[in-house]
Amino acid sequence: MTAMDLDVLATDGVFTAASAVAAGISGGELRRAERAGLCHRLVRGWYAVGTAGDPRNEHRLRTIALVRHLPGVCASHHSRLVLADLPTLRADLGVVHLTRLADAHSRHRPGAVIHPRLDGTVSLAQAVVQTGQLNGPDDALVAADAALHRCLVTADELGVAVERFRGHPHVAAVRRVLRLADGRAESPGESLLRRILIDAGIAVTPQLTVHDGPVAWRADLVVDGTPVLVEFDGLMKYGGPEDLVAEKRREDRLRGLGYTVVRVTWSDLRHPERVVAEVRRAVARSRAAA
Repeated sequence: MTAMDLDVLATDGVFTAASAVAAGISGGELRRAERAGLCHRLVRGWYAVGTAGDPRNEHRLRTIALVRHLPGVCASHHSRLVLADLPTLRADLGVVHLTRLADAHSRHRPGAVIHPRLDGTVSLAQAVVQTGQLNGPDDALVAADAALHRCLVTADELGVAVERFRGHPHVAAVRRVLRLADGRAESPGESLLRRILIDAGIAVTPQLTVHDGPVAWRADLVVDGTPVLVEFDGLMKYGGPEDLVAEKRREDRLRGLGYTVVRVTWSDLRHPERVVAEVRRAVARSRAAA
């Protein structure tokens, strides 16, 4: 047996033990294939092709398997977001969240929570609200920004979804943060940085374009009414030393055009008071220089 044999059985990367048997693959052969790394078990009776991958992809595969295995459920909460390839922050990817389509009973099983029925299937906007209730409002914000950026939801749909959960636990905090949702954000770090500054009373605008002759630079955030640019540095965008050099030249040029640049990393976001203080100092310096 080869991985290609199992690929033929799989849909979206998953297949059942029953389909393997129907294709002439015995239970013993399937176990040997698992030991050889050709497949791995997701939940009882369901397998994925290949060895286990990163936690996010494993969550996606388990969600697909459970939705197909359990009658009358759909993906919800952060599991719905993972299927749509939207970002998560604090979600426990070891637990799949599903919602019933036909009744109001909840159920817990190993590695999964099945929530009571909503009105039909769970929309992406509703899943944004759910993950905010479950994992914290920042999770709702980063997912909402990404969904708006990719035109997967609209601001009106998010508003309707929030009202659908009126009176539910933690929805007030989710409502407050979703008022800040902005599809111009290009990463979760930018979303969190923007929220930190706005909460501190610092008005910012995302994705300012700075023209330098024929060249156009784009900054993550600009403090409104000032030449202070705030850049989130996720470090992942640098593929090698040449990228770091190019970024340094860009930043030097922005400073040469009269801008002050404040750089913020993931570790900085753990101390929002420091970020706010640094931005305020930069604003004060720019005003003094003017």
